[in-house]
Amino acid sequence: MKRFVMLALGQPVLVVLAVLLFVGAGVVAFMNLPVEAFPDVTDTQVTVIALYPGHAAEEVEKQVTLPIEVALSGLPNSIRVFSHTQFGLSYTVITYDDAATVQSVRQEVGERLRGVDLPPGVTADIAPNATPVGEILRYRLRGDGKDTTELRSVEDWVVERGLRQVPGVADVVAMGGFIKQYEVQPDLDRLRAYGLSFQNLLDALGRGNANAGGSYVAQGAQQYAIRGIGLLRSAEDIGQIVVAAHNGTPVLVRDIARVAVGAVPRLGVVGQDGDDDVVTGIVVMRKGENASSVLKGVKDKIAELNAHGLPAGVQIVPFYDRTWLMGKTLSTVFRNLVEGALLVSLVLYLFLSNLRASLAVVAVIPLALLATFLGLKVLGVPANLLSLGAMDFGIIVDGAVIVVENIMHRLAERGEGLDARKRLTLIASATDEVGRPTLFSMLIIIAAHIPIFALQRHEGRIFQPMALSVSMALLGSLAFSLTLVPLLGYWMLRRGLPHGDNRLVQGAKGVYGPVLDWALARPRAVMAVAGLAFVLALAAASRLGSEFLPELDEGTIWVNLRLPSSVSTQEASRVLRQVREALHTVPEVNTVVSKTGQPEDGTDPKTISMAEIFVDLKPAEQWRAGKTKADLIAEMDAAVSAVPGMDPSFSQPIRDNVLESISQVDGQIVIKASGDDLRQLGRLMQAIQREVKQVDGVYLAEIDREGELPQLVVDIDRARAARLGLNVGDVQDVIEAALAGKAATWLWEGERKYAVTVRLPEARRAMAELPRTLISVPGGGTVPLSEVAAIRETTGAMNIAREGGQRTMAIGVFIKGRDMGSVVADMKARIAQHVAVPEGYALKWSGEFENQERAMKRLAVVVPISLLLIFVLLFNAFNDFRMAALILLNVPLALVGGFVALWALDIPLSVSAAIGFIALSGQAVLNGVVMLSVFQQLRRAGTGVREAVREGSMQRLRTVLMTAMLAALGLLPMALSHEIGAETQRPLAVVVIGGLVTATLLTLVVLPTLYVAWFGRASEPQAD
Repeated sequence: MKRFVMLALGQPVLVVLAVLLFVGAGVVAFMNLPVEAFPDVTDTQVTVIALYPGHAAEEVEKQVTLPIEVALSGLPNSIRVFSHTQFGLSYTVITYDDAATVQSVRQEVGERLRGVDLPPGVTADIAPNATPVGEILRYRLRGDGKDTTELRSVEDWVVERGLRQVPGVADVVAMGGFIKQYEVQPDLDRLRAYGLSFQNLLDALGRGNANAGGSYVAQGAQQYAIRGIGLLRSAEDIGQIVVAAHNGTPVLVRDIARVAVGAVPRLGVVGQDGDDDVVTGIVVMRKGENASSVLKGVKDKIAELNAHGLPAGVQIVPFYDRTWLMGKTLSTVFRNLVEGALLVSLVLYLFLSNLRASLAVVAVIPLALLATFLGLKVLGVPANLLSLGAMDFGIIVDGAVIVVENIMHRLAERGEGLDARKRLTLIASATDEVGRPTLFSMLIIIAAHIPIFALQRHEGRIFQPMALSVSMALLGSLAFSLTLVPLLGYWMLRRGLPHGDNRLVQGAKGVYGPVLDWALARPRAVMAVAGLAFVLALAAASRLGSEFLPELDEGTIWVNLRLPSSVSTQEASRVLRQVREALHTVPEVNTVVSKTGQPEDGTDPKTISMAEIFVDLKPAEQWRAGKTKADLIAEMDAAVSAVPGMDPSFSQPIRDNVLESISQVDGQIVIKASGDDLRQLGRLMQAIQREVKQVDGVYLAEIDREGELPQLVVDIDRARAARLGLNVGDVQDVIEAALAGKAATWLWEGERKYAVTVRLPEARRAMAELPRTLISVPGGGTVPLSEVAAIRETTGAMNIAREGGQRTMAIGVFIKGRDMGSVVADMKARIAQHVAVPEGYALKWSGEFENQERAMKRLAVVVPISLLLIFVLLFNAFNDFRMAALILLNVPLALVGGFVALWALDIPLSVSAAIGFIALSGQAVLNGVVMLSVFQQLRRAGTGVREAVREGSMQRLRTVLMTAMLAALGLLPMALSHEIGAETQRPLAVVVIGGLVTATLLTLVVLPTLYVAWFGRASEPQAD
């Protein structure tokens, strides 16, 4: 160690150049480091979407979902295959463990899907490589004087294409307005008169729209490519297509049908403020991209399109932009870091009474931060609220503090009048004295963070970047503490050093001396008090609630509503207008955007009865005096609840997406039941729902996508159809074309492609008209549909969920005013007591509770292993089993203050708080190492045990107090902050600060007492 320090002191130019090179690399890393407000905590997932328009959920399940499920079973590293099957949609999500990589699993899924046998025209596509937290910008397309059909065309063919060109954009999801299509609306009387059928019309439209290639022909020295142009160019061209010949006269489409511009039947609608139908888009970022750079590119592209890429009067107007949240959270983090650094500097000056010595220590702070940026960049980990927010500069500079404090102590004793060579040797010796304890202390703090690296999935992705950041900063701090800091001490601590202690330290010693003497004289009483404190802390811990993580305030509000399962888009639009008006009664609301149903591409499997409302708030400085976000939510809840039939739940956009990604069901706690019979599952879930709603703290418990849709079943009589020469397919084609519309071909308008469908006029699509719909028979003539089919009304499933090869139903539970752990315990007790689960059916608990349970189980295994590793390091440092055990006793005793602080402030025990206890254990061990190392030095110098303990304790009082106060004050801004982004940091900071109070008392009082009790018999000095 001494040689290493002497090398640094003897080569100052080399050290300075290395530091400058390091600073340059760190700054470059910081400039290119991805920055995000919140880590992407979602699992690696692949989503498979298959559209089967016009078909009921039961048919889609049999013909589409089940074949896909069978094909995707047994994928390597997959932990769950979950699917939603709805009207016309099959939506399957495969979730993987941490060993999976995105590109490899997407390739495996693509290979499996190639062999799936699906109905004609149905394809199973892999959704874009995005995550639920990738929705970085939402916008509305505004156009003066343009209807929503025109705006939707601009969205689909101009805006979406432009935004997809931005690097890092995975998808642009459009919703709202009408998708234009050309409808050929047949006149049934004319069809009958000409003896034509729907199939004749469909075939004619398909044949009448094509270009042909005739190879090439040579003409002299030139060669001409031959093209046959027959593509449709307009609605007039559609009307001119020949369907058949009647008595030698061609029968054209226009003779038997009307060609009109129509719209694809939509499954959802979007409204904003006073507008019931608007066109919107969501920009979704590709997984793993830098949100800051992608957002910049998107906004630049929007500005470009608004300037000269859109039709006159059309503008893209964003209403949600992740930039604000990122800026706000990161400003909170950096403000806390700056305040923490200033408090650390103040404490250093108060204890050292020397500005130059304080600056030598403070110089390590920016260098350690640059070490973090460099490490994160090299490892490809983005910087975020948690990874930077948990940075405690007080702990990070502990090594530098110990080194500078000892250098000052030695220089004050013998440094006056020494020549340069002797000062150099003295500084090297002073650094060497504390070098080994400092090295092992820093390694122990890093080792204390090992359990964090062992966390899995959601919790691992949240906290591993934090542990990585702290570890990188500690390694950087350690390197500079043993190289740059001694060199700065040599340059800056030449004269004017304080001799003896300053008034603050003298006052502390005046109080500490009698307390220490009292404790050393009464070891049993000290141990009894320590044991009693530990027991009381355990009692406080037993009364703590538990949760996964505190909720991050995103600055916006997300309202979820459930409408009747059979609601129409028109009725949903009417109700949501009332809801938007109700929300606008709160003056702080800036804009309200409602959405119900799903986009046409199937990327969001919400039914028409599931309404989601985005509420954007005005800046906080424009709120009424004294109003908080909780107050505003209470007012909104009252306003929306006044709308008949509305029972709102409140969340936030990112949180809502993350919760749903955990189990594909929206809820903090999700209760799933699996079985074969949907009706039996429904009865079971209703019984569970009744019990859950009676548990204190549950403010919402809803069965996910519950309800049935009214259906009109056309049951074809095969015998009758056969007697008339009809196949089932002939009848089905008529049903599909008559009501839903069947795409026959396509029409290109420039680069825009629109479907040409055969569909009855709106007046003839009524339920009463369906039995009279005519079907052409092969022998000539027609028969009404009622002749070959029985038509009856019934109900069918709105959604069929499947997991693990079985049908599944789930209840999403949201809690308020109570911790998650106790609520789950009460729910489990009530369900076990009052609900009988039928044979063949099983319950499973998921959601955030699943994450919390998994994290705590993992920590229960890994933390003891980490403590064992710390013990090994301590044993290696002191070569004494008893010394290592004595220092390790600091850990459980240090937890006392952490538990008491959580209990006093009514903060539940979360994974964030557990990480605080891990950080606290490293700091407690560090102080123990500092204290016991000086005891051993004094004993080796010939001092008796009791005298060594007293002298060493008084000598190290300043160091222990300083390191403890530095660590606590470094996190104080984080503990006190109530800005956006501080919620997830506060439990960690509270635990560390509270724990350091008791840890310091234990280090200064209990540890010396125990040392004397354990080593007092060997009163003679230790041999060298």
